[in-house]
Amino acid sequence: MALGEGGGLPYALAVTVVAVAVAGLAYWAARRLAYRLLSGVADVRLFKLAELVAIAVSASLFLAVASHAYGFPLLALVALTLLIVGLLTLLAGLRHFIEEYLTGLVLVKTYKLRVGDYVEFENTRGYIVALGDTALVVRNPHRDLVYVPYTRLARSGFKRLTAGEGHEIRVHVHAPHGPSLARIREEAARIAGSLGVENVRVDVESIGEDGVLLAVRGVIRDPRREEEIKYAILDHIYSTINPSPQTREDGS
Repeated sequence: MALGEGGGLPYALAVTVVAVAVAGLAYWAARRLAYRLLSGVADVRLFKLAELVAIAVSASLFLAVASHAYGFPLLALVALTLLIVGLLTLLAGLRHFIEEYLTGLVLVKTYKLRVGDYVEFENTRGYIVALGDTALVVRNPHRDLVYVPYTRLARSGFKRLTAGEGHEIRVHVHAPHGPSLARIREEAARIAGSLGVENVRVDVESIGEDGVLLAVRGVIRDPRREEEIKYAILDHIYSTINPSPQTREDGS
């Protein structure tokens, strides 16, 4: 005879209370575990997914306890089966997300990746501007944002330069067609080097009807000097391109 047969209303209420208590405890435990594991490393979307899983677990346990107590063991088996199938389906659908997410956790914690670090791998290089759930975002020398999955970074191998070891600086200079372009490039490299910029490069960004756009690139150790160095480079180069009347008279 099933437990619910002939038990009357008091027994039905007791079984209902027990089922609700079991379901509530399961929901609390699943939610607490999810928040403990994901806190600080996941965004609100993953928390909502964990919330739905906790609700599904608690609802399935409620149906399992209540149906078994009232003499419907088959319904309890169906509830548990549906829960297992649902969880397996969810894991199968999220397998790529889970792989990227877990790989990201390992990479970030193992190599201590941070926003501002400089990385080089395969044909990509640049500074990390964001660490997402499934990918990091790199700003390459062309100022484009490149989204790199963590699994790609882990499989290819990479070189990392921390934010304290160097900061990329870029200064755009518009050079009109009149002055010597070679002289401007030499002056730009010289003044940048004298200001402490390392690995100085002067490249042509574009050529237009009114002149040439140059990009002075390099690495500085103290990012706080970036604006100071930019202004100094621009001031020196434009004073070279367009000397003041006093400078012309002295040089004549």
